[in-house]
Amino acid sequence: MNLPHRLRLCALLGATLTLSVTGCKDSAPDEAPQAGTPPPLMVAPTAVAPPSDSEILKGIVNGEDRAMSDLSPEEQKQVMNRIIQERAKQQANGLGTGSLKPNQAWNYTGYSYLSPNPETAIEARMVAVDITLTGHTADFDIDDVEIVDSKTFASFGSDPHVEFLSLDGKLMKMGDRPAPAPRASRWLLIYAFPKSLDEFRLFYWGRQLTAAPVKIDPDGWEIPYPKAAAE
Repeated sequence: MNLPHRLRLCALLGATLTLSVTGCKDSAPDEAPQAGTPPPLMVAPTAVAPPSDSEILKGIVNGEDRAMSDLSPEEQKQVMNRIIQERAKQQANGLGTGSLKPNQAWNYTGYSYLSPNPETAIEARMVAVDITLTGHTADFDIDDVEIVDSKTFASFGSDPHVEFLSLDGKLMKMGDRPAPAPRASRWLLIYAFPKSLDEFRLFYWGRQLTAAPVKIDPDGWEIPYPKAAAE
C-alpha cells in the first residue's frame, strides 16, 4: 500500500514545453504516516515565493541568457529536475497556515465518475466527505487530499471525485466556483474506501489534516445521476 504522496505538474516553461508527472513526492520519513504511529499535526512553514522557471534555467547555466532549446540534453534534464523539485515544494506547502475541517462523512451511493475497483482484494464502497477549507494558499491542490485508515495509517488514495459546495453545504450550480484562497470554501470529496472500516483520517502531502478520526455515517445526501440524453 503506498503512503500518501501524489504529484502532477503541467505546462512548465511556457507554452513550448509541457510536462505531466505522477509519482511519489519527496518528503522526510517522519512526515509520512507510519503504521500504528499517529503523525503529529504539523505547522506549515511561512510561504516563500519559489524561483521562476527562467531563474532556475539561469542558475543551471551560470547566469547566461540562453533559451531552453539551446541547452544540451544534460542541462535540460537538470533544469526540469529542479523545476519539479521546486513545484513539488510549492504544492506541498499549499495549505500554508490554513486548515481543513470535516463537516460530515457518509456511505455514498449517488452519482460519481469513480467506482470501487472490483479486482482488488479489499472490498470497497464509496464514501462522501463534506469539508470546509480556509486560510490556504492558491497552491493548495484539492486532488492531493488523501484518505487513510485511522488506525494503521494505510493509504487508500487521493484524486477523489470533487464537487463544489456553497458555504451552507448545497451543491453549486454548473459554472459556479468556490471563493479563492485564502477565503473559506466548501467541497464534497468522494472516495472508494474499504467496507470494513467505519472511520478515516485525511492527509495532504504527509501532513495530517484531521486531529481525530472521522466517523462515517450510514447515509447522507447524494448527487443525482445525469439524465440520459434524448435519442
